[in-house]
Amino acid sequence: MDFAHAAVARLLAECILCAGFAGGVGHAVTRREAGWQAPAKTLICLSGALAGACVGAVAASWLEAAELAMLVTALLACSVTDLARRVIPNRIVWGILAIRGAYLCLKAVWGSAHGLGCGDVLEEAWASVAGGALVLLVLLGVQLPWMRARGSLQHCLGGGDAKLLSACGTCLGAVGGMACVALSCVLALACCLGAWAFGCARGEGKSFPRVFPLAPQVFASVVILTAYRAF
Repeated sequence: MDFAHAAVARLLAECILCAGFAGGVGHAVTRREAGWQAPAKTLICLSGALAGACVGAVAASWLEAAELAMLVTALLACSVTDLARRVIPNRIVWGILAIRGAYLCLKAVWGSAHGLGCGDVLEEAWASVAGGALVLLVLLGVQLPWMRARGSLQHCLGGGDAKLLSACGTCLGAVGGMACVALSCVLALACCLGAWAFGCARGEGKSFPRVFPLAPQVFASVVILTAYRAF
């Protein structure tokens, strides 16, 4: 019974801390962007808190909870900048890679200190490299023919989106990274269809959106895929 109580307490603590961290960072990021109204800021904060609670609930350890919380927080910050200025900062992409590297290093140190060795960490490291490389190669395989046919990357996946998805691939692995790409595209298509249908319903006669910020869909995809691991 004491073990069960301790497990529940740890789970609640992880959820609360991750939710508070992600929601607080979301609030701080929206304050830096001009033109955001109070309802939008509240929605961003709630999204961050919900995502933080979700990853905290499925994490297998405090270390994994910290990695996932920082990952979804970085993706939330990218979502805000992408929505506000259509920009995905390189420093956040590098930050995601640094988060993964720090997690693997700390896990290796903890394993060595407890006599568990570093075999699992090396496998995870190779999986991270393979995941990021596979996602990047697949996206380049889409972008290069498009650029050759159209002469530019207009109306195609942006360079910032490709870098962000590749960074997520390092955290999720090859299968998870490709699932993130597919799910992000599906969610983006659904958002475009929703925006077009809403405009038509209001009689505005809007054309189908050809440019749409992808970072929010990447954020949602990572949260969904992380939550899926619990089932």
